[in-house]
Amino acid sequence: MIFWDESKREQVIKDHKVDFAEIGDIFDDPFAIYFEDYRHSDETEDRINIIGFTALYGLIFAVYVYEGESDIRFITARNAEKWMVKRYEENRKRL
Repeated sequence: MIFWDESKREQVIKDHKVDFAEIGDIFDDPFAIYFEDYRHSDETEDRINIIGFTALYGLIFAVYVYEGESDIRFITARNAEKWMVKRYEENRKRL
């Protein structure tokens, strides 16, 4: 199951024009890049970053955590920056 804090979702929509409810398909992207967010992780949660393609927004960057064994909670999301697009395209060409 994918979920989020509703007030955070509203803030992300306002700030970044990306809706958590519309980006679950990012996990279906075979070229998505995953990497741990050591800088923002702590002893209570290990944050994971993903750069991947979504049907509605195109290439985005999102941060999430696992809650329990299989649930995913989105923390933030935004359109991919130039360096992210470059890294994604390099990964796509490599695979």
